[in-house]
Amino acid sequence: MKVSTAKEELLDRGLQIDHEQFEQLCKMVIERAEPTRELELTPFRGDGGIDIHAVIDRELFHARLGVQAKQYTTGNTVGARTLRGFKGALSEQQYHIGTVITTSSFTSGAETSANQDFIRLIDGDRLTDIMIESSIGVVTDDESYELDPTFWSAFKKPERTDSIPPLEVPQADNFDVIRTVIRAVGTGSDIKPDIAEYVRRQTDTDTFDPRQADYYGIAAWLLQFLHKDQEIEIDNHTIRHWGLTRLGEEYLTYLDRGNRESADNLLTQQIRDVEIISRVYTQLEEDGTLSRRDITEILAAETDLSDSTTRRRARTVGQWLVRLPEITTSGRGSEQQYVLASTPR
Repeated sequence: MKVSTAKEELLDRGLQIDHEQFEQLCKMVIERAEPTRELELTPFRGDGGIDIHAVIDRELFHARLGVQAKQYTTGNTVGARTLRGFKGALSEQQYHIGTVITTSSFTSGAETSANQDFIRLIDGDRLTDIMIESSIGVVTDDESYELDPTFWSAFKKPERTDSIPPLEVPQADNFDVIRTVIRAVGTGSDIKPDIAEYVRRQTDTDTFDPRQADYYGIAAWLLQFLHKDQEIEIDNHTIRHWGLTRLGEEYLTYLDRGNRESADNLLTQQIRDVEIISRVYTQLEEDGTLSRRDITEILAAETDLSDSTTRRRARTVGQWLVRLPEITTSGRGSEQQYVLASTPR
């Protein structure tokens, strides 16, 4: 397709994803277009209009960059009032420079306000220019442009379909390790070899490998604590790249503050929202008790997993269930029992 058509389709995709995913997209654009460190979505509360934080280090200056992302449809322009609020947030949180990125455009008043304080404005036209120049979400072949399906597939969230995809049935059963993987991504170890190395260091083990890092990352994605970022090439291999979601930031913030109760409550909430857990839980509510054999049968009916994989995943699903405070367990093997002991709290 022509470059003008590619730009239109990129904007359409930018409007189809949800708001937090659009912020994640802007973060990816910044990562490609501007060398930074500490690039991250801002904390889950009190960002004051700053959606993305980064630090820019150069030979002659050091600056904190605050970015606001506005996912607006064409015609819904960003005005001077928004710029005034953004300036206040930059000043209050001690940012040196600021950028506003939108899928739409800016009013003349917003442009005047931005120029007065040297704030960079990136409208939809310039955003798609940067994406094409940096091959973000689009591939180029002999002056022809096509959207990159692999890139945009990273924005897919766990589905709500009749048959649950195998990827959405958890393989990771150790929540301490899941938490360590989330921390790894939060510290910048965001591809599976680096995650594996981080986990080995933190847990003093030499048995955690990149394959395990991948399915523990997927578990954190199912919990909506991680999002899939751009895939990268290492030694001719394509490797998944992870980033923290705002829920992931929230979870780590609770842990860093020693607020384990709030962290556990958030984890419990997210476990309940995983589709396969929700379906097994519904059956548990009806029956009061389920065996691991029963869970295996539910997985066989609700997924396309093979028989042997279904049995293995049923054990993991059971491990996720007993993280819920109202569920108790007893016994072992296929006859292990899961009992709904009380109402959810």
